[in-house]
Amino acid sequence: MCVSDAKINYKRMKIQPLLNKIYARLNNIYVRNLLVLILVIFLLISIVLLWLSFYTQHGKVVEVPNVKGLSVEKAEHLFAEKKLDWLVIDSVFIKNAVPGSIAETTPSIGSKVKRGRTIYLKLISYLPQLIAIPDVKYTSQRQSMAMLRSLGFENVVIRMVPGAYKELVLGLESRGTPMEAGRRMPADTPLSLLVSAGSDNNLFLDNPVVDSSNASIDDSEF
Repeated sequence: MCVSDAKINYKRMKIQPLLNKIYARLNNIYVRNLLVLILVIFLLISIVLLWLSFYTQHGKVVEVPNVKGLSVEKAEHLFAEKKLDWLVIDSVFIKNAVPGSIAETTPSIGSKVKRGRTIYLKLISYLPQLIAIPDVKYTSQRQSMAMLRSLGFENVVIRMVPGAYKELVLGLESRGTPMEAGRRMPADTPLSLLVSAGSDNNLFLDNPVVDSSNASIDDSEF
């Protein structure tokens, strides 16, 4: 027997006990059931991953194109190239912007989406948004300002007028015209909030408000 054969036989003698132990354990019913369970779980996970990859079209995503400022007609070609659908859902008025152009998209520009996804568009409107004037009479100055700004009126100034209760709102005007509650006006309409100065003395007020109901007093009574 050559030296190489002796080495092989020696290695087999060392490995054989280990193989016998493995074989004996594999013959154990509990070990076999555990191995079968592991194999079944592995197969189930593989099947689920394959199904998810097919269902979500993994790897078939595109970016929402930059269509801001474009007309719908021009943006339509860009959406078609990426196989995306689109739908106009809202409009907003922005000064110095091109009416009819796209203001923003949902999902936002550059987002990763699947082909066939619907992109929702907000367009620049041709006319300013009309907002109903709220009823601010006899409310506090702070409450009235918060109400007007929350509705979208930003061009609002305070005008102090004679009154018994300080910071009580007595009315609302626009360029000298009283604004009644419920009247619809553009969001950029300049508004003057008439706030009581807390004193009936109008000598210290630049723009006093005169109650017309008391303006017809006959001088002969004095």
